[in-house]
Amino acid sequence: MIDILLSTYNGEKYLPAQLESLLAQTLTDWRVIARDDGSTDRSVDILNQYAEKYTEKFQIIMDGGRLGAMQSFALLMQHSNADYTAFCDQDDVWLPQKLSVLYDLMCTQERQWGAATPILVHSDLELVDGELRSIGPSFWAFQGIEPRRNRLSNLLVENTVTGCSMLINKALKSAGAEIPGQAYMHDYWLALVAASLGKICFTPQALVKYRQHNSNTLGAVRLRRLWPLPGGYLNPLKWKTSYSLACEQAQALVGALRGRASSDVLLPAAKFSRLYEYGWLGRRFLLLFNDILPSRLRRKISVLVRI
Repeated sequence: MIDILLSTYNGEKYLPAQLESLLAQTLTDWRVIARDDGSTDRSVDILNQYAEKYTEKFQIIMDGGRLGAMQSFALLMQHSNADYTAFCDQDDVWLPQKLSVLYDLMCTQERQWGAATPILVHSDLELVDGELRSIGPSFWAFQGIEPRRNRLSNLLVENTVTGCSMLINKALKSAGAEIPGQAYMHDYWLALVAASLGKICFTPQALVKYRQHNSNTLGAVRLRRLWPLPGGYLNPLKWKTSYSLACEQAQALVGALRGRASSDVLLPAAKFSRLYEYGWLGRRFLLLFNDILPSRLRRKISVLVRI
């Protein structure tokens, strides 16, 4: 069984298409656990309509709170008891084979490493506009993501996992369910935990139509935008790069996994969390010698010049 966790917020425009794409999955052993995060539109009505029509497929959590996307998904994880968990955004469209491909990949990984190993599998995505017209066949290429760079040191400054494209096993859900306030987002946190305690695997197939529109919580950023650096590069007030929030996330990771992950595995995160205790040269040596740098050369250079 796969639990599909869905958090909605004013998503009435695109929500029905996403729900229909779930019903069209070739793998049918799943249920949706949905929660609305304080919508003022018809999102709740739409969820209830599907729950009434497909009673065995949809479970709606009604608490009426406004938590934000990350903590809404964290709460949904507490309601999930399935062996595997997927995360669903309200405005995308899943290809019919999405769950089947990710489930097969997960089973392969669990046969190799064991079901007790925290495992995350994920895929590429196709970028589409609000009307599902293709913008680009590969989200990874569009954003300059190199999914093979999934060691903890790499992930500290560049997340390669998109929540709506991933499937996690029960071991990872148990290890990463408590998401601290210092985390960027639930998918980023789970990727860091998986890299620390288990395995991350991917398929290059684009299994999600990743819709880009004005209301995206997070969206695609072209390679020319050097994540996580701010825009306005020629503005002297925005010239300096800051990894302070990423350092706080790393510190929270070390605290959460102390005693569960080996100190050697967590060492890059522990060092990175103290980045700003070092001087100008020390910061650069720390990033270089621990490979705590973005994937693309232009990003590496920009960080080393501006950190």
